[in-house]
Order: sequence, then C-alpha cells, then structure tokens
Amino acid sequence: MANSHRRRNCLSKIKVDGVWLTEEQEIKRGVVRAFKDQLTDPGGWHPSMEGLDFNRIGDEDATRLEEVFSEEEVLKALSDLNGDKVPGPDGFPLRFWQFCWDVVKEEIMGFLLEFHERSRFVRSLNSTFLVLIPKKVGAEDLRDFRPIGLVGGLYKLLAKVLANRLKKIVGKVVSSAQNAFVEGRQILDVALIANEAIDSLLKRNESGVLCKLDLEKAYDHINWNFLLFVLQSMGFGEKWTGWISWCISIATFSVLINGTPEGYFNSSRGLRQGDPLSPYLFVIGMEALSRLIHRAVGEGFLSGCRVNGRGGNGALVSHLLFADDTLVFCEASEDQMVHLSWLLMWFEAISGLRINLDKSEILSVGRVENLENLALEAGCKVGRLPSSYLGIPLGANHKSVAVWDGVEERFRKRLALWKRIYFQRRENYSNSEYIVKDFLWGGGALEKKPHLVNWDTVCMDKRKGGLGVRRLSILNRALLCKWNWRFAIERENFWRHVISRKFGEEEGGWSSREVKESYGVGFWKEIRKEGALMQNKVAFLVGNGRRKAWVEEFWDTSGGEGAWSPRFSKPFNDWEVEEVERLLLTIRGARLSPLMEDRMMWKCAFQSEFLCLGGFLGHYKAGLRMEIQLEMIAAHTYTVDDVYQLALKIEEGLKFRVSKRPVHKLGALSPTGQQANL
Repeated sequence: MANSHRRRNCLSKIKVDGVWLTEEQEIKRGVVRAFKDQLTDPGGWHPSMEGLDFNRIGDEDATRLEEVFSEEEVLKALSDLNGDKVPGPDGFPLRFWQFCWDVVKEEIMGFLLEFHERSRFVRSLNSTFLVLIPKKVGAEDLRDFRPIGLVGGLYKLLAKVLANRLKKIVGKVVSSAQNAFVEGRQILDVALIANEAIDSLLKRNESGVLCKLDLEKAYDHINWNFLLFVLQSMGFGEKWTGWISWCISIATFSVLINGTPEGYFNSSRGLRQGDPLSPYLFVIGMEALSRLIHRAVGEGFLSGCRVNGRGGNGALVSHLLFADDTLVFCEASEDQMVHLSWLLMWFEAISGLRINLDKSEILSVGRVENLENLALEAGCKVGRLPSSYLGIPLGANHKSVAVWDGVEERFRKRLALWKRIYFQRRENYSNSEYIVKDFLWGGGALEKKPHLVNWDTVCMDKRKGGLGVRRLSILNRALLCKWNWRFAIERENFWRHVISRKFGEEEGGWSSREVKESYGVGFWKEIRKEGALMQNKVAFLVGNGRRKAWVEEFWDTSGGEGAWSPRFSKPFNDWEVEEVERLLLTIRGARLSPLMEDRMMWKCAFQSEFLCLGGFLGHYKAGLRMEIQLEMIAAHTYTVDDVYQLALKIEEGLKFRVSKRPVHKLGALSPTGQQANL
C-alpha cells in the first residue's frame, strides 16, 4: 500500500510558471525556487489604514489572552490535536506527546513558561516541511498542488493553545458578514443569506449583480505588517502581538519532493496551512476587506442588496465572506464596478492579497443588459445563475434537480476512494441513497445486483445487526428542523436578522411568521414548514417574561419584587373555582427573574435547560400518521452520527414514507462527522 501511494504521488514531471521540468534536479530546483518566491514579500509602498474603524476587544479580554499557560489548557489542546497526523521535521508525531504526557509534561510546561516570559523560543522548533497535495486527479501544474505545512510537534501544541484562546475572542472583532472559524456561525448561514437576498431581488422584479471573488494564494501572500497592524487596531496587547509576530516570522521551509526534503529558506510573508493559528489570523486580516466594503456602502460608492419583507425596513446585505470566498452585491452600473475595482486594488496594496480574476465571476440577478461591460470593468468573467457557492446551490429554483449534481458527484468521489462504483442517474428524492446502495451491492459491476438484505436492516444500528448506514431523508428533515431551533435561540446572528426582517417574527421572536409567498429561490419557506415538527415538543423556561407577553400581563411589579396578579374577564362558575385554585397554587412558587432571559427547551430533559437538542419526525403505517420522538442530546454540540443514531430508533416494521413534494436539502449538507452547532 505504501509503495502504491509513493508511485502514484511521484513527481516525474511538473509545469512551473508555464515551463515543463522533467529532470529530477531541475524539478527540485524549480519547485523550491517557486515557493521561495511565493513566500517572499516583494516590498514596496503600502498605504495606511488609519481611517478604518475596527471592533476592539476589551482590556479584560486582552489581559486574559496573555495569562500564564495552565497545565489544564495545555492538556486540553494536546488532546484536541489528531495524534495520527504526519509529523514535522522533528519526527515526533503528536501521539508520542499524548502518550508520554506524564513523563514530558514538566519539560513542555517549562518550554511554554519560557515563551510566555521571553516571547520567543528556539528557532529550530519552527522548521516546516511543505508537502504538495494535488487538488485534482492528474495534477501536473504546480498551481494544481496545495502546499500543506508539516510543523514540529512542540510548536503545533503551542500554536493550538494560542488558537484556543484566540477563537473565544475572534467573534467579538469580526463583523457579522464573516462566517468562517467563528463560534456560533456556520457555512450554511452564508448560503441561506445569499439565496434569500437573491430571492428578494427577483420577487421585486429588480436587477443587480453578484460578484463572486476568489483570492489568489490567500494564505501565502498576506503581509505580516498589515496583519499585526490589524491586531493592534483591534485592541490586542503588545505581548500577544509579539507572540504572533514571533510565531509567523521565524518559520523556515523545506519542500518534500518524492519523499525527500529539498531546499532551506526563510519567508517574509504568508501563513502556513497546517498551523492551528493560521485560520483565525486570516479571518482577522480579511476583516479589513469587510470594513472597506462597509465604508464604501456607507458613503454611497456601493449599494448592496436590501432584503425587504414584512419586518420593517428590511436588512442590508452588502457582502458575505467565508475565508477567502467572497460575495459582493452591487447595482448593475459601471460606476459601482469601477468603485469595487478600486476598493480591491486598495485592499491588495495594504494586505498583499490579490483577487484571482481567472476564478472570479460576475453574475446577473434579474435582467441586466450591460453585463458584458460590467464584467469588463471588473476584469472578471461572466457567470450565470443558478450557480454554486461553497458547494451549495446559489439562485436555483426550489424544484430544480440538476443543481444537486455537484452533491451527487461528491458522493460518488467519496465512495470511489474505496472501490469503483457504477451509478445510474435517478430523478427523485433518493438519488444519494441510490448511490450508497449501488456501492454496497454493485461491487463496481455494471449489471444490477440483488439486494441481499432489506434496506431498513442495513440502516439499523451496528449493535442491532445493521451497518449503521444513514437514512438521508430522515437526517435531512432533522437538520432542516434544526434551523427553527437556531432561530429561537440565536438572537444576534446575522442570518436570523435577515430572516426576521424579510418574513417577520411571531410573538416573542421564537419563530418566524409563516411564509405565504411563492417558493422562488429561497430556502426558508421549506425550512419553516419543518418547524412544525417541534410544535408541542418544546417548553419555555420563563426568566424575565419579556419574550412571553402573556406572562407580563399577569405579573404585577408595583409590590417591590413583584407578584402574580392574574385578571379574569368574568365571574367564575362554581365548577371553575377549584380549577382556578389549582392554577394559583401551581404558579405561586414560580417567580420572574429580571436577570435571566426567557428560554426554549426540550420537554424530554427539562432539567438540562435548553442544551438538550433534537427533532421530531413523522412515520406512517397503514395510512395512519403516528409520531415518534427522537431522544435528545444533552450537549450544545452534536455530531451527525449522534443525530442519526437517534433517528433510527424506529419501531420494527414501520416504514418512513418519502414525500413526493420537493424538499430542500440545505440542512443535509453539514459535513459528515463534523461538529455541528445547533
């Protein structure tokens, strides 16, 4: 197996800067020279960013970032790291440090204490191997390879400790338009907002353009001085910025070519893919672009998209960012394209991050007559809706089947990693499940093979004789229902603000109003329907009563701490007196708490507050609808596997009926096995 991988990954020839290299020595020299140039800052003038206003962290947060490292947080960071990853130049896999923690912890804590006091460590600990990972099958151009940094174990542990501290703060300084690597924000939030904005434009018969921008070599080109200036502008302390400066600036590199390290050079710009700090530092750097766009919209150079509806003045969506993938909403005017081009040129000058025009495109929303001229001004190619963004359909009609071809293709590629499969297209809801069935029973043959075991049995838990295969239709509905739960509890998230402004809120803000408009290209109408699965399955823990209007009506605050004072509209009948007494006895011990917000929670675990999560699905037998309850998970995060284990607890013999009406699969696109925050 190892020899097979080595033969397949062997570089016998490669194209560097348009020139084919075939000799072993010239391949080594050419690749090393290319990466050395890529990681070297060209120098030159960089304009000032003094006029940009960034969110700032408080003094308390800044002090907490610079506290002495504790053994508990170091051990947690070490446990969070994957011990089986390929080691760096030191040759020690993280599994070694995890297994020998009791033996080496004093030396490790001493190393971290020295770094805390001196803001530096031995330079050799930050040596890095660059390994070339092909982005596609048959990659031959150096641009088709992704350089992943293999860093030493001790440095990776230190970077993970710093990253764990930084991720608790980054949400306070990053604007709501950014969704990558921020706790409480998800990749699907961006897709939901973008589609609802496009839907709003189309239903108003208005036109506009959507610019999909991609950054060229984003991690490799970011300027260090720019990044440190942004950190200082956000209120990060001198010690913290000194730590970051040392970690990113003393790295040395060698390139692994056919298993052998070649070259040895320093860098003067860029972040390493494989460094736990890099994602958070990059998001902080991209906040400068977000602030530039906000300022351009505020001064009238760009317009954005106003998502109007039943929620007042609507919500303004000017841009959305997920790492280096950027969407910008503009009017269909050449002036706005010129302004956007100037803005991006300015951002390149201050940050070193350049827009990749070959991968960027401009999309028309509605009827745009001068799209070619707009693309010429922006310098990018012309695209069209429906398209995709972050692997999710963008601007697609809700009945469209073809837009999900990309999802099916990813299923096939993932299964093809184990063995070749034959897939026959089927135009119905269960396409993805058919791929799994063909993989399981087909064995790569073109002819149909009999299914030796009932599919319901295959989907059973392994402990009950099944294979634990996910039933995607069930999982999809559970994840769609999750959005309604998030709407109730995530009061401050930008996606919720957009939905509430477009569709309005029910009393208390626990759910959006029923969507009566046509489907269009938005997702929320179908998501809102799945919210019915939660009805009568949730309870409300009353705190200050502000989100439960009927509570405030019965609570009298004139008597100091307050007391229940229900008002009845008519005298009681004799048979009603006993019921009223029972009611008053029930509520007598319950009091409002001014310092606690009202909360929604699952009835199945009332004592676990609202951290107990789950969904409710319907199944059918003999034409009669029956409801079953999925057990809840008493944790704020859960894996897709956890949800599916619960969803499969169905009574023997009962079948799920697959609805013939189109159901959006947005919720089913959470990455398999990844942590998903509800």
